[in-house]
Amino acid sequence: MITYCRARAMAAAVLATLIMPLPLLAQTPRQPIPLPTLCQVPDEFLADSSPLANSTRQLRTERRLKIVALGSSSTLGMGASGPDAAYPARLEAALKAHLPFAAIQVVNKGMSRQSARQMLDRLTSDVLSERPALVVWETGTAEAVRGAEVDDLVSALLTGVDKMGEAGIDVLLMDTQYSRSTARIINFQPYVDAIGQVAGMRDLVLFPRYLVMRTWVDEDRFSFTDKPTAEARKIADQIYDCLGRLLARTIAKALK
Repeated sequence: MITYCRARAMAAAVLATLIMPLPLLAQTPRQPIPLPTLCQVPDEFLADSSPLANSTRQLRTERRLKIVALGSSSTLGMGASGPDAAYPARLEAALKAHLPFAAIQVVNKGMSRQSARQMLDRLTSDVLSERPALVVWETGTAEAVRGAEVDDLVSALLTGVDKMGEAGIDVLLMDTQYSRSTARIINFQPYVDAIGQVAGMRDLVLFPRYLVMRTWVDEDRFSFTDKPTAEARKIADQIYDCLGRLLARTIAKALK
């Protein structure tokens, strides 16, 4: 009888370890994974405390995290040496290091030169059909280049965010790119502000790409000036890798 009871207790303990929610903080590295010097930014850039409730739930119950990267040219990987160098692929690699206990998948749904309004037209086919726990929505650059109405950007984002929220999907917003040459002729700030406004209205995690990239440029970490094509592609690869690493750190912090 004692042996039988012990066997039942052991079996119950094993079963409990298989079905109990994972303590995420115990599973992630105790110290943040170091960033290459080129990638570093002030800690307050990544201090957003908004939660990723659906992503946390998927990790705890299924030990996996599926992400869709929805965006325009830079999500697609414009200027990079190939798809594996685009930021969604680099995000997947970095998240696997942050969350080694989980299966991580990042699906790239970038489409060149698309606005947020245009992305809404493929939300069902490209996002909802994938059934992710999290969408990283990169937008704003196409609108700024075209001088689109800022209110239309806000309206499109709110419509998409609410539709994804109804489907049980977390949304992380990523604002516009920055380069010194384009910033001289295009006013990006209203679009950056609009994306931040939407993030605040819906308590979403915001990745401040514009601020991050402007810091890198101001500190002369990356420069495409007078670079031949092959070298320019290497620089683009480095930038995408840094963005992926910083995004992974942002996401890991938002898992409660």
